[in-house]
Amino acid sequence: MEMISLMRAIVPGELFDFPEEGTSVERAQHLIDQCFPGATRMRLQELSKDQAQAEIPFDMQNRALHGLMHGGCYFTVGDTLTAIMCMYQVQKPTERMLTVNASIRYLRPVDRDTVQARARLAHSQDNRFDFVVDFFNENNKRAAQAKFTYVVAELG
Repeated sequence: MEMISLMRAIVPGELFDFPEEGTSVERAQHLIDQCFPGATRMRLQELSKDQAQAEIPFDMQNRALHGLMHGGCYFTVGDTLTAIMCMYQVQKPTERMLTVNASIRYLRPVDRDTVQARARLAHSQDNRFDFVVDFFNENNKRAAQAKFTYVVAELG
């Protein structure tokens, strides 16, 4: 199935406003803005089955009490990017992508930088998909790295 058709099948229409027009990036961003990941103010820049990229702005909403970027912000953006990438792997409207493992390593603090999140499909076998998301500060230094594993499974 085409990505947009799968998004329509997977995303509950009674909960989300699904745009009729736009690129897959624009449509995905519209959906992101309506739910929890939208609170990060992440901006999707690129999207395919093999890679995705988003920008996370410096924003007080993304800060922990010590003033640095909150670890949950990284994790939320990484999980969102990889889940949307995983939609490309779904073949039928009755299949869903399920997170079965996730981990993150924080490598350096981010104070006031805009962060670039770059996700890639690292490995796939049958219905299992492994993704890596690297988060870079404005000096292009890696601030964190997350790994997510999904399986695509039939509902019911």
